[in-house]
Order: sequence, then C-alpha cells, then structure tokens
Amino acid sequence: MRFVILHYHFLKSAGMAIEDMLRRSFEKNYASIDTPDRDGHMSTEALLSLLNGNPHLKAVSSHQIRYPVPQVRGFLFFDLCFLRDPIDRIRSIYDYFRDKPGAGDPVSDFANTLTLGEFMAILIKEMPWYIHDAQVNLLANGIVNDSPSVQDFDRAAAQMLRTSFLGVVDRFEQSMVAGQYFLQPGFPELACWGVPTNTTAGVGSTLEKRKALVREACDSATYSELLRLNAMDSKLVDMARAEVERRFRCVPAS
Repeated sequence: MRFVILHYHFLKSAGMAIEDMLRRSFEKNYASIDTPDRDGHMSTEALLSLLNGNPHLKAVSSHQIRYPVPQVRGFLFFDLCFLRDPIDRIRSIYDYFRDKPGAGDPVSDFANTLTLGEFMAILIKEMPWYIHDAQVNLLANGIVNDSPSVQDFDRAAAQMLRTSFLGVVDRFEQSMVAGQYFLQPGFPELACWGVPTNTTAGVGSTLEKRKALVREACDSATYSELLRLNAMDSKLVDMARAEVERRFRCVPAS
C-alpha cells in the first residue's frame, strides 16, 4: 500500500506555507502540479499517471485536484486542506491580485481597477458564485459552481471532519502541530515547522482588524450581502476551528 499526501490548495488559504513545508519535508519526493488553464482540473487519471511515473512521490499539491479524495487500489491518500475566514479570504484575494496581476483573469482585472469596496460589490453582482460560500462548494462538490444548498453544507462539514490534516489559517500553529502528530506515523519525515508565507496585507494584524477594513470599505448593503453569501462558509470555518482545537488537545504535552 502506497501512502500519499494530497494538498488541496484553496486560493489564499496559507497554501504557499504548506507547499514550503511539504517541499522541506519530502524534497524531491514532493511535486506541485497545476495546468496552465486557470479553470483546469487535475483528474484522478492524471494524478495516477503522475504517481505511477514517479514511484517515490509522497506528497502532491495542486489548486486543481478536487474532492472527493480518490479511492484507488494500491494507494491510500491523506488529504491536507486549510480553510480561512471567508471575508478575510476574499480580502486577501483582492490584495493578492493587486500585487500579482493575472493576465486575462476577470477577478484580477477587477482588483486592479477598483477599490476594495467596489471589488466586493462587482463580484456580488457579476460573479457571485466566486464568493458565495466557496469553501463549502469546494469541499462538497470539488468546484465553485451554483449557490450551495443545506445538503451541500452537510457534505462539506462531513468532509471537513474526515480531513486527514485539517487546518484553519487563524489557527495555523495548532493546525500544524496536530497535523504532524496524526500523520507522522505514516510520514516520519513530515516536519511541520515554519510560518505562513505569501501573506498579503495581513502581517502583524489580527483577523478582526482585517475584517473591519472590509466592513469600512463597503457600503452597508454590500457588506450585509457579503455576510449573507458567506454564512455557511463562516459556520463551516467555526466548526473547523473547533475540530482543530480538539485535535490539538490530543497531542501529548511533550
């Protein structure tokens, strides 16, 4: 049986820090794979082709692998996924694209031509699926698509609780300690040290302060709609925080 870590890299959810950690831990036995297509998908067949062609790979990270976790004879996959407060995540997407514009990406174009409040308003109007409980959709359905339902939330919550290495960005240290503790028996070289990298407009600030900046940038109607569109994501992240804390408390004090 071959053990492999799959990092489901959700945009602006400490993904670069996780990639750095996996690279340090596994060195040449780690791969970060994405297709040039912004909306690309790494199928199970493509993943297996990569793994069969590189028999020593132990960890793979990609923005384009999708839930559910593959069930394949001869492999046991351990999913690694970090979630983030949805309002802070959208704010970080705005800052990221202003720092690193993406040619041909409409979200990047909006970020580079609009204020933060205007950015939120136009996404609500023209691309609501992009910011409507996106993490619920990614966990439940593998993609950001139509407005998620209560059933989607239930599937997302169940998937979150099953995640082998669960993280929450504002519980980063606890997430890393718990993740290493539970995965090290299968991956003794896993070393979950380090701090978040590739952060945008968040260093030295608190989650509350960053969310306050969003609230101040938006008019009341836009901010209220932003909260409504992310109510399930917020609930999911609250549940994830509780699960990370539970796992962290299982780690021996030593």
